[in-house]
Amino acid sequence: MENEVFLKRMDELESRSYSRGVYVYSPFLTPTEQSEASGRFKSVSFYGGADFAERKIAVFGSEESLGYYEKPPISLLFVKTEGVKFSSELSHRDYLGSILNLGIERERIGDIFINEEGAYIVADEKVSDLIKRELVRVGKTSVKVEEVEEIPEDFRPKTTEKKISANSCRLDAILCRAYDLSRETGSSLCEKGFVAVNGKQTINGAKFLKEGDVVTARGYGKLVFNGDDGKSKKGKTFFNVLIYK
Repeated sequence: MENEVFLKRMDELESRSYSRGVYVYSPFLTPTEQSEASGRFKSVSFYGGADFAERKIAVFGSEESLGYYEKPPISLLFVKTEGVKFSSELSHRDYLGSILNLGIERERIGDIFINEEGAYIVADEKVSDLIKRELVRVGKTSVKVEEVEEIPEDFRPKTTEKKISANSCRLDAILCRAYDLSRETGSSLCEKGFVAVNGKQTINGAKFLKEGDVVTARGYGKLVFNGDDGKSKKGKTFFNVLIYK
């Protein structure tokens, strides 16, 4: 039922964009919701303030179809901690909780990137002024909020390439080789619903991966399947994966 309600909501946004000839935007979506939307709407795109953001808004309309460009309604905010004594103890939950306590809905907030000086917040521009004006404390720490132009590249996730051999590009086989797991463990992760492909949960370990598929496994992390990487002299197939550290 939740899936039907979500897709109906996206249908309404797409129809509004088409009938009025304007850009229409959704609230911030989870990776799973993005996967569901992209599977239904071929013209939808997503924006989260940085290409490495996970939570993103759906954008209905494009410069090609509408004849003009419009900047997505997202603000990037830097929450600078004033008291360094407590800043290192602040967590994602602390920042998010303080923002939600202002009466802001969760779907109006995108990713939160934390460092020792504070946090970068991706937010719907409709609530950015409220955050800049009212967010003065996070936990026990005084903060100041200012708008910035971009999220620093330092927050881009670190990755490493790994060349693995497997009998096929089955999901469970790739998981086992990528994370050095036993066959039983790899299959169990899928069966228990701990694995998602492109944001969509799957219990089918026999699913064949395609180049570019993003796989997340609870407790192990995320990887991108980069496809076939040739064969050995003995005929074994090699695959390339990009593993997020």
